[in-house]
Amino acid sequence: MSLIHSPEQMTTPWRDLLTAAAAAVLLPSALGILCLGVFRLVQTTVPPGFGIVLWTVGTALMLSPLLSLAGMILTLPVASLLIRLGWFGWLPAAVTGLVIGGTIGAMMGFPPGGLAGAAIVLILRATLGLLRPMSPPKTGA
Repeated sequence: MSLIHSPEQMTTPWRDLLTAAAAAVLLPSALGILCLGVFRLVQTTVPPGFGIVLWTVGTALMLSPLLSLAGMILTLPVASLLIRLGWFGWLPAAVTGLVIGGTIGAMMGFPPGGLAGAAIVLILRATLGLLRPMSPPKTGA
């Protein structure tokens, strides 16, 4: 029984994979800029605690490409292998992000690194699924 399900999955779709990686790295930054813009608009009308949380989340998201780029460099070869095997579904993507993000987070003293890594690789998987939908495995012999 072959693990490769279709001729398209024998090779890695590098153009689509790199486009999806760029989207996965830049999307959190765009959300962070949006959060900071909302903070700027409502900073005088919201309670100070909410404003601080909004500013902190916005700043963290805006600066996230600095760390997520390192994780993406480690993720792309693993994603390429999983795509060629036909195993790059939602669960393997989440586990890949959890392991790589958790490892980088542990090295940098950032405990939620695993969750952040899982979220970024799931964004990668979603974007890749939009750019190049994967065919389901063929059943039978």
